[in-house]
Amino acid sequence: MLNIAYLIVGLVAGIMGGLFGIGGGTILIPVLVYFFKMTQHQA
Repeated sequence: MLNIAYLIVGLVAGIMGGLFGIGGGTILIPVLVYFFKMTQHQA
């Protein structure tokens, strides 16, 4: 279940990064830290 959530978050971050012309990590890292409770180093 959690792997599917990571896949969906990565897909959405990639699409949003492509649409807005920014790096996907700019979106992905805060999502992993705040919603999945990872440290910045893990993310």
